[in-house]
Amino acid sequence: MRSQYKEVVGGAKKLKIVSYKIKHNYDVRKFLDVWRNLLQRAIDIIWYNTEWKEKDDRLIPLIPKSREFKRNLRNQLLKNWNYASHYTDSAIKTAYSILSSWRRNYIKGKRGRSKPVVKRKFVRVKGTLYRFKDWKVVITVKPRQLYLEFDLSRAWFRKRVKGCDLGELILKENELFITFRKPERDVPEKKIAWDLNLHGRIL
Repeated sequence: MRSQYKEVVGGAKKLKIVSYKIKHNYDVRKFLDVWRNLLQRAIDIIWYNTEWKEKDDRLIPLIPKSREFKRNLRNQLLKNWNYASHYTDSAIKTAYSILSSWRRNYIKGKRGRSKPVVKRKFVRVKGTLYRFKDWKVVITVKPRQLYLEFDLSRAWFRKRVKGCDLGELILKENELFITFRKPERDVPEKKIAWDLNLHGRIL
């Protein structure tokens, strides 16, 4: 097992995110293959519906993000999909993340005008696709048919994540990456002293 640490700041709140890696013996190779194909299909559909607008003598990609487009995209991905339907949502979210990263690098001149291709085998498991109770994580692969169970009751990092919420999971061929998140207390940057003069004198 290995831990990683990063701090995410959002607005006035800070989130401490810690990730751990555990080994497993489940044969998930086929599942990883079909989800990678699903992810690539999502990228392909978004890519071929991307418009290119000329700006400063250069073509800039406009990635479609309307609700209608995303709804139609999800419906297309659900066709012939034999696993839990929410995996299409994680594929769409990941596809947009990959394309947004590519777009930023393209605009900076670090990437060419070529479609991203997924090579790594992994599955992003959203919170709607697992249960976490009594330190046991149960991942739904096929509803009422196939589940993956991971017992964390004796995990060495259990005390370290006490009071944290379980976040996203990333399933790989022989490993499961688990993230925990915990809001940190807001610490004011400056202190202000108020003189209320409650007793007619400076306190």
